[in-house]
Amino acid sequence: MDAEKQGAPVQPGQLANLRSRLRDGQDRPPTSVFVVGTLFSGSTLLGRDMTTRIRSAHYVGELNNFTQMPGYSHKDAGQECGPCSLLGKECRHFTAALRERASYDDILGMHRHFARSLGVSVVVDGSKYVTWLRRAIEQQSADPTHRAPVNVIVTARNPIAFAISHRNRTGEPLWRGAGIWRDTYVDALRTVNTYGLPHMVVRYEDYMARPERSLERLAGFLHLPLDSQSDTTRIHDTGGNWSSFVPYVGKEQLEGYIRRLDGPGRAEAEDFIRHARAYWNDEKPREDTRWRGGLEAGEVNAVLSTPGLTDLASVLGYNVAEVVHAAVRDEPAKPREPMPATEQ
Repeated sequence: MDAEKQGAPVQPGQLANLRSRLRDGQDRPPTSVFVVGTLFSGSTLLGRDMTTRIRSAHYVGELNNFTQMPGYSHKDAGQECGPCSLLGKECRHFTAALRERASYDDILGMHRHFARSLGVSVVVDGSKYVTWLRRAIEQQSADPTHRAPVNVIVTARNPIAFAISHRNRTGEPLWRGAGIWRDTYVDALRTVNTYGLPHMVVRYEDYMARPERSLERLAGFLHLPLDSQSDTTRIHDTGGNWSSFVPYVGKEQLEGYIRRLDGPGRAEAEDFIRHARAYWNDEKPREDTRWRGGLEAGEVNAVLSTPGLTDLASVLGYNVAEVVHAAVRDEPAKPREPMPATEQ
């Protein structure tokens, strides 16, 4: 064999370094999975189902709120473990000490902490803001010693359903919600493609219609096993939709917790779940049909006339014609006027 192909002999110092690298490799950083998308896209429900069914994955909720990132958090909200709070327990993972030292300046560091604390290999961050994802990538680029894998789940809800929910929640016109929907997903797809991040799209409508199929896809995406039965005892996360707690802790526990709240907090919680109560069926959420038949043709046009929206909806896998047909309110047929005598 040629000497050039044999390579230089390994020196003792080099062997020590190799052993050190191998030893460090046994404690690999967790995979960080960022959920990005709009509000009302089912991210919390999806994340908690992933925790209960996909082994070694854990949804930790909205860390943007936990760290109170300026401009991207609700003041004083989402700073404790939601499930533990509802059950009157003190969480051993979302502690006051962690809240004091956790920082939006070290997002992947928080992920590593939760991976060790929860004993998992995949941490699912439900902060949803694309800005939060970019911030984490920039922090990783600034510290080349930490090369944790970063994956992205894009959660989507059809633009008409989102615009209606946004209007109901904020009182703003449909066209404004449509613009938010378009800008969010343009930014999301541009970011994952710019950085070459592995990603998959999960449409809320598909998940509600066939949750098992969606969980199988997610487990395959993460290269983790999918358990046949759910384990709701291991949920620990912060923030998210109040109504999504119901399948995991029960509606009596949720309503009892809300009754114990005082002042604006109770009123806000009541308002948040007011529309959801009708969809609690045996403590399981049902398919969301509230947006169907909810608009007149002119209102639908206010959404679809947003430049680029229909093309983007198609890219995300929506059949825009089907969405429009489902959204338009049935109107009684107008009586046909008799034809002029000259045309009969």
